[in-house]
Amino acid sequence: MVLPPGCAPEALDDGFDAARNGSLVDGGAIEGRYEKRIATLLDGGSRISHHVKTDDGVYELLIDEVPEDLAYDSWVRVPGEALPEAPTGARWQADELQLVAPPPQPIIDATPRDPRRIGTVLVFWDQMGLNNGNATNSMYTDNESTNVYYGEISYGIETMSGKVFGPYQIDMPNGCNTDLIVQRADAAMIDKGHDPTQFTQMMYHFPGGLGCSFAGLASVGSPDFPARNSWYANAFGCNVRNQELGHNYGMGHSHAYSCPAVPMGMDHNLYEDCSHVEYGHPYDPMGNGCGHMNVVQKTYMGWLQECNVVTATSDGVFNLMATELPCNGTQALRFPAYDGRLYYLEYRNGDGPFDNSQPGVLVNIAYEIGGFGPPNYVLDELGQDQNGYLREGDSFTDPGGSGTFTVLALHDTYAEIQITLPGGGDGLPPTCRDGGEPLLDGSNIGSLECAAIPYPGDDTAPVVDLTYPMDGQWFEPGSDFTITAEASDDRFVAEVTLYLGSDPYDTRIDPPWEWDATNIPAGDYVFGVVALDARNNQGVSQAVTIHVGTPSADSTGADETAGSDDAMGTTGLAPGDTGDEDDESSGTTLPQGGELDDGCGCRQRDGGRGGLGFGLMVLGLVALRRRRLRA
Repeated sequence: MVLPPGCAPEALDDGFDAARNGSLVDGGAIEGRYEKRIATLLDGGSRISHHVKTDDGVYELLIDEVPEDLAYDSWVRVPGEALPEAPTGARWQADELQLVAPPPQPIIDATPRDPRRIGTVLVFWDQMGLNNGNATNSMYTDNESTNVYYGEISYGIETMSGKVFGPYQIDMPNGCNTDLIVQRADAAMIDKGHDPTQFTQMMYHFPGGLGCSFAGLASVGSPDFPARNSWYANAFGCNVRNQELGHNYGMGHSHAYSCPAVPMGMDHNLYEDCSHVEYGHPYDPMGNGCGHMNVVQKTYMGWLQECNVVTATSDGVFNLMATELPCNGTQALRFPAYDGRLYYLEYRNGDGPFDNSQPGVLVNIAYEIGGFGPPNYVLDELGQDQNGYLREGDSFTDPGGSGTFTVLALHDTYAEIQITLPGGGDGLPPTCRDGGEPLLDGSNIGSLECAAIPYPGDDTAPVVDLTYPMDGQWFEPGSDFTITAEASDDRFVAEVTLYLGSDPYDTRIDPPWEWDATNIPAGDYVFGVVALDARNNQGVSQAVTIHVGTPSADSTGADETAGSDDAMGTTGLAPGDTGDEDDESSGTTLPQGGELDDGCGCRQRDGGRGGLGFGLMVLGLVALRRRRLRA
């Protein structure tokens, strides 16, 4: 049974008598949305758990087996019975799991993808831990932030956009109840006037002391349909935050094979001699590092496409381009392993802020990539330094004799790799992942077309301009008009905020950048707009002053300052404090005053008229009609 795209489960007529809001069907079954979670455990292991989200709460399923291909947000029916609630939340003893309908289908993706809009909420109960400014820097503004990281490793396909909220004080849960933390953190956001539904992904950071066995926990989705939640138990380093967001996109852990020392020239049998290390990849955050994700993960995410992924079926010399650079050539070079898997070779040249090792070739092994991220391993004890990197002259031979490769040369942007297969292979040309054939560069296989540097972080602020009303313009009392702005950025405008006086009034995350004003009373008013990009670079418009009333006989109808290019900083809208610690922060300097929780931070520039502050007058008389922000 398949849901029409975008339809809610209520559209189904499948014979079940449950309300499709995700509740108890009867005393012996629940229905709701399926969610798999993966925990990064403090003891070095990992744990998979299965959950059903209903309006009655989130139930952890005690179940023997769940289909591997069951997608995040699938609508399921689970016969069984409720168990006494544990400190970690509600539990359901499941007899079986029945698929009612697949998840709603996402809108067709653009290239690059639409920005990932992420909300990060900091909560505490006794003593504050992570502060807003540090969390914002880690997520968006620092040179090694998650925003910059995902932009570089995806070659510009991924953009992280969002805000950090809190720290908010909430009641301490009784045990490691992550779903209760979500409930209380979201309630704190809403109490401050913020809307969690603006964000497609949510990150929840909380202190230690709850007995959680994990540093990070995440629901598992897919690249085009990411899971929503991830949790951080007193941890927010580059490895854990980049990994948990990766789980939201369906990536599993990047493992390693730990192999005993063998005499020079002998190779390991990867099943018999080597042990599995769950977080073994030393350079990949899906393992235990903060460098680029390996090329298996990048292929699964769709960041490597077409002839970026090439499979060798015959002997040849291949150009293997650096994984740090946006390239048209081969960045994942594959040939068969003895056990039905594939070797994925990648070249790291050490460019950029995230990979700073000496250049070399890494060997990964994984199955063909399908709809879910495949288990993948790096052979991390190869090479002269026993750190996984193979240098010029080094070779690797499959233990079952399915092939050998040799590093012939390392260059700034590429490595030359000799592939030798039994009997010379099948004699057919190599194939790209889309079925095409790679280009030749001289006698070598693979294009050398590549960018000179890694995809850079966004250092250019948006440009924003108030287009109506004009500075110095006069209006009759009671007039209606629309404040309009134009905003542009070399990459992406994340949001535009209207400021009245020195305080933010309303934020839009989608164009048109417009605000309707109605029945405006007499007075002089000053306002402007501020635009942010995904890295929270700030563009500030000119300040505009308007007059509402009847011009005097000697007035020209325009302010003497009309046409001035004074920035908001000289007209009462100057950048200043970042706002209270217990509220959102853009991570950069905001116009003075921060964000008001009551949504009405309006003030009259000339307080002498009428004897009332502009905020009180606007509260009753001027309606800036707000659109609900879309997720």
